[in-house]
Amino acid sequence: MAPGSRLARVVVMKSLSTSNGSGRVLIVTPQPFYEDRGTPIAIRYVAQALSQLGAHVDILAFPIGRDVSIPNVHIARCANPLRFRSVPIGFSWRKIALDSSLWQSFTRLIRTANYDVVHAVEEAAYMASFICPHVGVPFIYDMASAIPTELARKSLFKLSGIRSLLSHVEARVIRAASRIVCSTGLADHVLGQDPDANVREWLYPAYFDRTDEHETLALRMDLGLSSDQRMILYSGNLAAYQGVGLLLEAFQRARRIRPELVLVCVGASAKEMPTGAESGKQLDENVMILPRQPREKMPTYLKLADYLVLPRFGADNAPLKLFDYMAAGKPIIATRGAAHEPLLNSSRAFMCDADARSIAAAILKARESPTRAASVAAAAQAYARQHFGWERFVEFVRVMYDDALHDVPNLGRTYATG
Repeated sequence: MAPGSRLARVVVMKSLSTSNGSGRVLIVTPQPFYEDRGTPIAIRYVAQALSQLGAHVDILAFPIGRDVSIPNVHIARCANPLRFRSVPIGFSWRKIALDSSLWQSFTRLIRTANYDVVHAVEEAAYMASFICPHVGVPFIYDMASAIPTELARKSLFKLSGIRSLLSHVEARVIRAASRIVCSTGLADHVLGQDPDANVREWLYPAYFDRTDEHETLALRMDLGLSSDQRMILYSGNLAAYQGVGLLLEAFQRARRIRPELVLVCVGASAKEMPTGAESGKQLDENVMILPRQPREKMPTYLKLADYLVLPRFGADNAPLKLFDYMAAGKPIIATRGAAHEPLLNSSRAFMCDADARSIAAAILKARESPTRAASVAAAAQAYARQHFGWERFVEFVRVMYDDALHDVPNLGRTYATG
């Protein structure tokens, strides 16, 4: 069945109209929306897929971010009594304050509107586990990360008693959810909390090449790269778990042997930018830190790059950029672990350990083995074309929602990574 076909739309609308005839979905996301970063991008994908399938969608988000226009999708925002203009990624007191406001708006919306299903992202699922059962609305837990694991990095939450409590609460939320959909790499964590959980792992659509040579050449000139330099690209924020510190050390090791290498890191927040930097800052002549770029510009960076690097450690969820990296057709250097495997393996990337020496060795191997580099790049891109297309994603969303509202026979616990 073609995901965008009339029949597919009829199927999902029939499912969504079972309870009250409204065919309405409430997505609750405790993030700014919209911003060009991980979870907001993923939520936009889900909303676009539901819109294509004919559903009516409300997105309840933080009172930060820009509006986007999607047919049959309405963006609502919780109150902002403290007038925050930004909220950092991860745990913060600002996020707690906005979560409290989001909870109030969530409660009001669910009691005043007729929703068929709630799509609750990250800690919004904890809210949904208290709110939804009282009004008889099923909810899908969209687990972008394991919250107890994320909080354990903070000294406040390292005490064993607090960790045990958080794990207990998480297990309760998982049991309360109709279905769980999680970032690639987290299914085992979910099943460890509840072996009977019905869990699927996201396979997001990827950006395939949409640039031309003129744009790529213009970007090379803007960055001041000469024709004989070879660019290693990292995209994403500079949080510690991303491994950028390891990458910087690894790059300096590799460059002693291959001086033509240049490292470009794209995605720094205003606070992460080097002091005094406005639009970009070279830490030295071969390392450049750039601020976050609009998503539509990233394909040009990917096309310009010679190598793409994923140095993430200490996190088990796959980053959204991994899907775009694989589609780009460029050699990938990636650390081993649940964040990158099994989507990546030795046939689709240069795999390494999460230490500077191993990352440097993988960079050098990619540079000095052009035949193998071309092979792993082609293999990753072929995998992406097979698994990360838009129509496949729409079908994934359709089945997930149908499954949430009706126990689809023989689906059970499904891994969608193969």
